[in-house]
Amino acid sequence: MTDGQEQTIAEITQEARARCLRIGAGAVEAVESLCAELEKNPTLGRRARSAVGSMKLYTTRIEGTDTRPPLSVTYVYDAPPPEPGLIRVALVSPVRFASGDTGF
Repeated sequence: MTDGQEQTIAEITQEARARCLRIGAGAVEAVESLCAELEKNPTLGRRARSAVGSMKLYTTRIEGTDTRPPLSVTYVYDAPPPEPGLIRVALVSPVRFASGDTGF
């Protein structure tokens, strides 16, 4: 990043944070860590279709731990020039596998 370049900012929406709190087991901390990574690399996830013009919708996955299920995270990367980009984590869900339940 050059001296004149603004940093991309990542934030968790209230709804996504509430969902993380319901999941528990360190979900908030895992998504906060993802936000730090997204500020360095905003296009980290897989690009999805967006119904709204210039907004870029991405999904990514956070691996599970012994106490927390894997998480699917959807975020919006909105970077209208000349402002720095803003990333909003909009949805966090436990990943469900065909062979079992996450208990959520």
